[in-house]
Order: sequence, then C-alpha cells, then structure tokens
Amino acid sequence: MLHLCKIFTLLAFIAVGLTQIDGQALPAPAKAADTSQQTSNKDKEPTTKEKIARWFEIEQLTAATRYHFIENDNKTKGANNFQYQFIGKFRFKFDKKGKYSIDSNVATGPAFTSFWNASGWGTGAQVREFNLRQLYFDAKPNKAVEVQFGGLSVNYGDNTEAITYDNDNYITGARVQIRVPKKLFFDEISLTTATLADLNRPDIFHRLRHLDLQNYHQFLVRKQFNKAVGISGDYTFESGIDTFHQAVKIKVPPKKFIDSFLFENYERVDPDRSYGFNIFGEKKLNKTFTTSGGFADIHIKALNGDRFPPGKRFYFTCQAKLLPEITLMMQLTQGVGPIGANIPRSRIDITLTYNILESLKRTNLF
Repeated sequence: MLHLCKIFTLLAFIAVGLTQIDGQALPAPAKAADTSQQTSNKDKEPTTKEKIARWFEIEQLTAATRYHFIENDNKTKGANNFQYQFIGKFRFKFDKKGKYSIDSNVATGPAFTSFWNASGWGTGAQVREFNLRQLYFDAKPNKAVEVQFGGLSVNYGDNTEAITYDNDNYITGARVQIRVPKKLFFDEISLTTATLADLNRPDIFHRLRHLDLQNYHQFLVRKQFNKAVGISGDYTFESGIDTFHQAVKIKVPPKKFIDSFLFENYERVDPDRSYGFNIFGEKKLNKTFTTSGGFADIHIKALNGDRFPPGKRFYFTCQAKLLPEITLMMQLTQGVGPIGANIPRSRIDITLTYNILESLKRTNLF
C-alpha cells in the first residue's frame, strides 16, 4: 500500500505541475447584460432536471438479454444458453462544472471478461452476480490534465478488445492523462499504474484490499492527425509480460463502401515473442441498420475479448435500432484453419438491448 501511495503522489505532483501547461490568455469578458435581464435570470427557479444534473449524472443504464452459442473445434458445445445483463454507469459531481467527481460502474457478470450472467436456460448453472465493478475519483483541474484513482477500466486508445483487454475489464490503481497537443504533439499521453488481479472477483471493495500489488503498468499516446486519420500506441507491462499495441483508425469519406476502417496489432516481446492483428470495418446502411466485420489473427491466450481466442477468425455484426430504446444485434464469429480441439470455432450471439436511460430522458429528469 505504501508503494502505491508513493507512485500516486508522484503522479499527482505531475498533474499539479502541469495545471498551467495549457494556460492561455482568457478572452475578454462579454458585455454585461442590462440589470433587468440579470434580475430575471437570478429569479428564475432551476428545473428539476437542472437540480439533479448539478450533482448527479447517469452515463449509461441498459438491460439486455442474449442467446449465446459456441461450438468448439472438436464439435462439442461450449455454450448453448440464454444470458442476461445490466450495466449502470453513474457520476456524482462535487462542483457544478463536473471537474471533480466520483464515477462508478454497477453491472452483472462474474468475471474480468464478462458482464453476462447465465439465466439457467440451456447450458450452465444460473448465475446471479451483481457488483460495483468500478469506483474511482476523477479530477480535471483544467483541459490539460486529468487524474483518476480507484477502480478503473483499461485505456484502449484506438485499439479494441480483439487484441488488448476484454471490454468488461477492471483494474485498480491510478492514471494521469495529459492533453496538450500544441506543446507535446500527441492529443493524449496516458500513464497508468494498477493492480490487475482477482479475475473472478469483480467487486471493487474486495479488490481495494490488493492495492499494494502493482502488477500492471501502461504508457499510451494517441494522435488525431485530422478528421479522417487517428493513431495510438502503448507499452503494457502485466505480471512480467511486455506487450506493445498499435492502431490506425481511418474515417472514410461519405458514400464509400465503408464508413470507417481500423488496423490494429500487438507485439509481445517478453518473456516469449508473438504477433497478431485485427482488421475491422464498419458501415451505417441507414438510420436503422449498421453492419461491421473483420478478420482477427491471435496467437496468444490472453485477457482480450472472449470472442477472440487464439486462432484465425472472420467475424460479422449486424445491428438494428428497432426503437430509440431498443437495439437488436447479431454477431457471427467463425474460426478458420488449425485452432485446437477445445477452442471455440463457431460462435453466435443474438442480443436484445433496452436503453433505460433513453426512456428516462423522456421524463425530462435526465
């Protein structure tokens, strides 16, 4: 714990020292409004929505169910069941502008790589996990610096879960993000030191006991060259494993075959060497349908997305926004070439998601 305090103190020092790095002359104050207008604004009673938004924000509130099917290379069924999911992301603001806040993530799911609980219909016993998976303090003293401490998620940059960490991940530690592109070239420079452990204990309060185990470190940079092209790269150390990740994301001009294209790769350099990549493209067909797909070639067993175990795979997703609150999504993943007897070759996920927050917005409370 003492080791972590020293590290976080150093990171905080860096943040405080950089609070003026992006300092610029403030624009001239606007001309004062007439007295009668000022009086009218002061007398105006804040709405219920404004009162709630001053202190509390809901960033995500969704419930979902899915049919989940996996067939292994030896023709055995890895899964054939229905699952359910709930995710809530909340933010408590200490100040009106939200520069200082407590952020949280409450969700289902029993492990580092899953937000999903088995319903008991089909393979697998029923799971009723529901945990506070993330809880952290977030400070943005200015536009240049952001500091986070507590239960966080991994910073991906422009990478995806195909080659880095599953979208459902959690780590416990500290992060400093610096955004001063005019002075440091990169749009974002991120430094993280954390604990990556308790893979089957997502509850943040259990993991906070292990803050003294700092086995995860990441240094990441990201640059958006223009509206079309962005890149990111990072060095990640995890329990003695050294890995580099890089990504290039391109926004394609309108009316082309695809809307966006991503190439990403990893390079594991120690203790063993390995290389893999993922190619991804997405196209919005109309207001209702969006399609995407790609090809992933992974050669390591890691904590990346569970759709991408070792092997070569084509994958395809079709998403339909049936209503403002309801989305239907189908995902197909198919392995090609040699894989391994007990490794998934075919996978189907059909997911129905209800956006509760979208409904709440109609009440004009959020």
